[in-house]
Amino acid sequence: VNLGIKVFITTHSDYIIKELNTLIMLNQDKPYLKKIAEKEGYKQDELLSVDKIRVYIAEEILLKLDDAKRRRKGLTLVPANIDPELGIEARSFDKTIDDMNRIQEEIVWGGDE
Repeated sequence: VNLGIKVFITTHSDYIIKELNTLIMLNQDKPYLKKIAEKEGYKQDELLSVDKIRVYIAEEILLKLDDAKRRRKGLTLVPANIDPELGIEARSFDKTIDDMNRIQEEIVWGGDE
């Protein structure tokens, strides 16, 4: 991306999103972030600027299709908010991770039995 190459990725991996977030959040002029980047082996030319990336999330929303008078639910790509300090707002990942954590806790701890 930093070399001007366009990259298109589709993923269900929260690890990829977390790494993109790291590359975004470390790209600020704050001394403690520079120390973290150096300690963890990130180079300045690897870090990402929010103005160089776009993230879209598949979501079900109300859509007006063709000449239809009424709207109906459908899947579409919705731009995600990207904040230099907080990274990518990945609503669908957050909900899925919460659901999976809840299910795994029920499995491990026996649920309501």
